Amino acid sequence: MKRLAILLSLALLAVAPARADTLAAQVAAEAKRLLAQVSAAQSSVAARPGAKPQPITPDLSTELQRFGLAASRLSSEIDERGGPADLRCIFRGMAEETDKQLAAANTAKTGADQAKALGRITHMLKDAVEIAPAVGGTATAASSSRAAAGQCPAVQV
Repeated sequence: MKRLAILLSLALLAVAPARADTLAAQVAAEAKRLLAQVSAAQSSVAARPGAKPQPITPDLSTELQRFGLAASRLSSEIDERGGPADLRCIFRGMAEETDKQLAAANTAKTGADQAKALGRITHMLKDAVEIAPAVGGTATAASSSRAAAGQCPAVQV
């Protein structure tokens, strides 16, 4: 029984870093897939800048919320692995920005306003596609301060 517990523990330790790398790849793939959908929605509403836009479709809204959750989980995993604080903050910011811009897109009064919010989501998704691959293998105890865990400097845009 003791031997089985040790083997199981070792197997879980071996899988933990791979799971985080898999999550980073998942975030990148989701961002790439959503990028086409959000860009199409943005183009559609940008063509009618003065018109009252329709809310974002429930399917796209749900998928963007899932992306935000995955980005948040990736931020947490980077922190747990002792990864770079900047990457942790980037993905936490993506999760927050997804919620903020999705709300802005759904409450926009004009097509121009909705296109602006969708444009910000598009930009963020492009960043996720480029940055997520950098997560794999970057976690080292020296690259992140545990004292700064959970803290990201505020940046006004």
